[in-house]
Amino acid sequence: AVRGSETYADYREQLLPWEQCEPLLEDYCKHVGLPATAVGFVNALQSRLTQVAELTDQGYLENGQVVIGEDGIPVLKRSKAKEMSCGARALETAVLDRMRERSVIEILCDVAHWTRWPRHFGPLSGSDAKIEQPTERYVLTAFTYGCNLGPAQAARHLRGAVSAHMLSFVNRRHVDANKLAAACRDIINSYAGLQLPKCWGDGKSAAADGTKYDLYGQNLLASYHIRYGGYGGIAYHHVSDTYVALFSHFIPCGVWEAVYIIDGLLKNTSDIQPDTV
Repeated sequence: AVRGSETYADYREQLLPWEQCEPLLEDYCKHVGLPATAVGFVNALQSRLTQVAELTDQGYLENGQVVIGEDGIPVLKRSKAKEMSCGARALETAVLDRMRERSVIEILCDVAHWTRWPRHFGPLSGSDAKIEQPTERYVLTAFTYGCNLGPAQAARHLRGAVSAHMLSFVNRRHVDANKLAAACRDIINSYAGLQLPKCWGDGKSAAADGTKYDLYGQNLLASYHIRYGGYGGIAYHHVSDTYVALFSHFIPCGVWEAVYIIDGLLKNTSDIQPDTV
């Protein structure tokens, strides 16, 4: 067997066959509180739908956010933003006065200095980097591909500081998925030690969602997305309640996302370990 090949296996072939699931169905349905027969299951869903519809009808007059038009179509009103208080405006002004504007590259340099994440990058052989100013090259490469510029456009943006070949060389020869994951882990762990994120959450819960990106049609990962009506792939992210991304995975459109929800929890090796998604 090839090490790591199970990551690319077809999950549908790993599921239990129906013959083994059927004897367990009744106990499972009792555990989750669902009828074990098709007729009972449909009737239960219809009953729940009727109850929710009746509760919605009863609360319509007191609901100021939903209006049913003359054509019978419900319309959700746009939420109005609350006006900022004088104290909030004063706080915003004080923060902006003390926090100077920084570019993305400056932020990457600061984080590299604090966390030393570039130390994970280097030749695949494990030897020391032979390129000049490796840390600076790694920061610029992270900016190039992290912002989705590409080496040619980034080289023009950097005005001759590096060439497109220098950026693409580092990406090909000094960076891989495992090294990126290790660098991300350092940043997440340092972020978890800050005081401000603890005001937003305790790190015990996370949200998982995907964003569709257009891809070339002649691509092994590209597939048609029914809801968005186009070919592409899904960038699937796990974001902690402390507002930091824990894990990212690129998946085809229309796959069973439950597998990748669990995958994100298992492969997250940072100090933030959520138990609720």
